Amino acid sequence: MSDSANIPGGDFRLFLQKIAMQGFYALGLIEIPGAPAPETNLPMARAVIDDLMMLREKCAGNIEEGERLTLDKYISDLQFQVIERSK
Repeated sequence: MSDSANIPGGDFRLFLQKIAMQGFYALGLIEIPGAPAPETNLPMARAVIDDLMMLREKCAGNIEEGERLTLDKYISDLQFQVIERSK
């Protein structure tokens, strides 16, 4: 059995987390083992925020309350970190 068979899919919150992690990586908040230390990339982080906001707009009325709260939390956390790193 390959490693890809153990990667969960089809869960909306996990999908949101995968996207948000790109933003946190762009902000230098997470590291990938074996990769060089990330540099802060504010334009990339803002692009991830824009993607999440687009997703929120497109999914309005079609996701569960908990999923909406998760999406809102990722957006606000990323926005806060972008503001903090822009100072």
